[in-house]
Amino acid sequence: MGNFVGLSWAALPDLPSSNSKSFLDAIKMFHFLLSTLPLLLLSPSVIAYTGDMTYYTPGLGSCGTYSDSNQDVVALSVPMMANGPNPNTNPKCGTIIGIWNPQTNRKHEATIVDTCWACKREDIDVSESLFKKVAPNGDGRVHGINWGGPAVGG
Repeated sequence: MGNFVGLSWAALPDLPSSNSKSFLDAIKMFHFLLSTLPLLLLSPSVIAYTGDMTYYTPGLGSCGTYSDSNQDVVALSVPMMANGPNPNTNPKCGTIIGIWNPQTNRKHEATIVDTCWACKREDIDVSESLFKKVAPNGDGRVHGINWGGPAVGG
């Protein structure tokens, strides 16, 4: 039937029919809702990517704006940014992505302001203050961070 965020529709439990009132069907519905809760809480963004998260000291970003370490800002990898001849006019600049750490269940939003030249495709580089919010016990690099948003196709 298709995939959504790496999940096959076949892997989801069957939903109860409108005339079924069995306890098992109610449990399946509860499980389905509980399993999709992290996606709903990340709204308006939907998880589309998973990668490492690191932090950097923002300044003048590739989007042409100044940011500092106290702002919730993010730099995306070169392939994700896909800057044209003038990166200041990139439509991704100034848009919001949602970031979710499944290890701590912490969720935050960040504004795209820069390009991360050292990042792999799905990695993100965030301000230090945002890093501490998403991964308070992180040592500078955290694996398995989920992120996405409408501007980045997710």
